[in-house]
Amino acid sequence: MSRALWLLALLWMPVKTSAQLVALDSSVQGHYLGEHLSVWVDESRNAQLLQVMQQRNWEPVREAIPNFGHTSSVFWFRLEVQAGQEPASWVLVNSNPLIDFFDVYGVSEDGETVSHYAGGAQRETRDREIRHRFDVIPVHMGEHSILTYYIRLESQHSVQLPLMLWSLEGFIAWDELTSILTSVMLGSLFIMLLYNLFLYTTLRDPIYLAYIGSVFGFMMLQVSLKGFGLRFLWPGQFEVSAVSVFVSAYATIFFATTFASRFMRLKERQFRFVMFVDAVRWSALACAVLVYVLPDIMRMYMMVFLGILAATMGFIAIFTYYSPDDRPIKIFTAGWIVLLIGVLLFLLNRLGVVSVNVWTEQTMSVGSVIEMILFSMALGDRINSEKEQKLKAKAALLHSLNAEREEKQRILLSEETARKAKEKTLQIQRDANQRLEQEIEERTTELRQATEALTLMVQRDPLTGTYNRHHFNESMQSKFMQACENHSELCLMMVDVDHFKSINDRYGHLAGDRCLIQVSNVLKNLLQGAEADLWRFGGEEFAVIMENCTLNEAEALAEHMRSSLEATSFAHAIGPRHITVSIGVAAAVPRRNQRPEHLVDLADQALYEAKRNGRNRVCLYQAEGDQNFA
Repeated sequence: MSRALWLLALLWMPVKTSAQLVALDSSVQGHYLGEHLSVWVDESRNAQLLQVMQQRNWEPVREAIPNFGHTSSVFWFRLEVQAGQEPASWVLVNSNPLIDFFDVYGVSEDGETVSHYAGGAQRETRDREIRHRFDVIPVHMGEHSILTYYIRLESQHSVQLPLMLWSLEGFIAWDELTSILTSVMLGSLFIMLLYNLFLYTTLRDPIYLAYIGSVFGFMMLQVSLKGFGLRFLWPGQFEVSAVSVFVSAYATIFFATTFASRFMRLKERQFRFVMFVDAVRWSALACAVLVYVLPDIMRMYMMVFLGILAATMGFIAIFTYYSPDDRPIKIFTAGWIVLLIGVLLFLLNRLGVVSVNVWTEQTMSVGSVIEMILFSMALGDRINSEKEQKLKAKAALLHSLNAEREEKQRILLSEETARKAKEKTLQIQRDANQRLEQEIEERTTELRQATEALTLMVQRDPLTGTYNRHHFNESMQSKFMQACENHSELCLMMVDVDHFKSINDRYGHLAGDRCLIQVSNVLKNLLQGAEADLWRFGGEEFAVIMENCTLNEAEALAEHMRSSLEATSFAHAIGPRHITVSIGVAAAVPRRNQRPEHLVDLADQALYEAKRNGRNRVCLYQAEGDQNFA
C-alpha cells in the first residue's frame, strides 16, 4: 500500500523546466548548485515529504546561491543527482553554518526514501556520519542511477543555501585551504588584540580598550559566521549559537563607535550629532544585553539599522573634521571607508538584497582586517603626534616659566582679578552641584526602572514564561478575599502532565523542559478570552484560577483543555508526540473563616483522584455537600 502511495506521488509530481540534472563528475566540484535547484515555499511550515513531492508550483532558482533574506517561512529545494562514471565517494556540502534546521531527503526514482540527513545549527552533531562545522551529507547512490534530493530549510537567520558537490578528496583539500585562510585572518586579529592590550597596560589610555573590544567582537563574529563557534567553542549550546552572531555584531558596533568617538574627540569638538553617536553606542550595548528578549526579526533589523547609522555618523564626522595636514585622520578615513564597504555588503547580504558569492563572503572579512590594521596605524600615528605636541608644549611651558619668573616680581594681582576668580570659583561650584543633582536624579530613575523590571522578573517562571508559584500565592490570596467580599464563586484547576517522570527518564530533562513549554503554550492559547490566568504551580503542575465561574463552566473548560492537549501533536526530533494531562477542579464561595489553602487542597484532592482513576481525565470537587468527587 505504501509503495502505491509513493508511485501515486511521483505521478503527480511536476515536470521540472529550468533545473538541470547534476552528474557526479569532476566538472561539478567547487561550483554552487543554485541554478540546478528548484524551490517551493511552505507557508504552513509543517508540510511532510509526501506533500512536498506532490507540489506542482516549483520555481527555478535564478542565482548560484539562493538568498531569500530574513524570513519566517520554510523553504524546500529540489536537486536531481545522476551517478557518474568516476568511482569516487561524493558529499553534498552546505557551507552556511547558521541555518537552524537543515533536512535532506534522498528519494529514488520509484519514490522510495533511501536516506535522510537531519542537520542544522540547532541540532546535535554526534549522530551525523561526518561531523563538521558545515553540513556534510554523504551521497550514497547505491544501485540507483538518479536520486532526487529534497532539502528543507528553516532558520531565524537569513535563508541562504551555498550548496556544493565534492568528491571526498576534493572537499578535504578545499576545507583545509579555507580553514587555513580563516585561521590566518583570525590569527592576525589576535596578534593585533594582544599588541594593543600590551599598549594599554603601558599607556593606560581607555581608547585602547575600545579598540581591543572592537577587534575581539569582530573575531567572535567571524568565528560564529564560519561555524567554528558551535563546532568548537560552545558545542551543543544551541541558544548561544542562535544569538552569537547578533551579540558579536552589537559588541563590534558598540566598541567601534566608542573608539571612533574617542579617536576623533567628538565631545571635545562639540560634534553636532554626538547625541546620535551615543544613541547608537548604547543601543548596540542594550541590544547585546537583551538579545534573548528581542524578537528574531527585531534582532536582524536592529543590527542593520545600528550598523548603517554608525557608519553614517562616522562619515559625517570625518567630512566635518577632515584635514589634509592631519595624518591620523587621513589613515582613519581610509580605514573607515574600507569598513563601510564591508559592513554594507554584510548587512545587505543578511537582508537578502545582495547575493552570496565568493566576493560577498570574503569582502567583509578581508576589508575588516585591513580596516583594523589601518585603525591600529592611525592610533599609533596619533600617539606619535600627541607625543610631539607634548614635547612642543613642554618647551613652550619652560620658556613661559622663565619669563614668568622674571615678571613675578613686577606683577601684582589686582583686587578685580581676585574678585573675578572668586566669582568663577563659585560658578564652577554651582555648576558642579547642579550636575551632581542631575546625576542623582538620573540614578534614582534608573534604580526605579530596575526595581520595576526585577519585580516583573520575579513574577515569571523562567522556563515557560507563565506566572510562577510566588505570584500564584499572592494572586490566590487577593482573588480569594475579593470573592469572599462579593459572595461570588471562585474556581481553581490543578493541571498535571501525565507520566512526566517517564518523559524525563526516556528523553532527557531538556526534552522534558520542551514538553513543559509546549504544554504551557497550548494552555495559554486555550485560556485566551476565558477570563482565566495560568500559573506554573511547581514541577510539571500548572494552576488556573477563574473568577465568577460556576463549577460546570470550569468543568467544560477543563475538558476542552484536556481533549485539546490530547489531540495536539508535538512533532520534534527528541520527545513524545502526544502529551496528556490530568485536571482537578474545585469551586467554592469563600467564607471569612476560610483560607485560600483550603481551595488549593480541594483541587489537589480532585487531581489525585483523576490520577488514581487512570489519568488523562477531569475530576471535580464540590466544596459544598458530601465532599464527593464527580
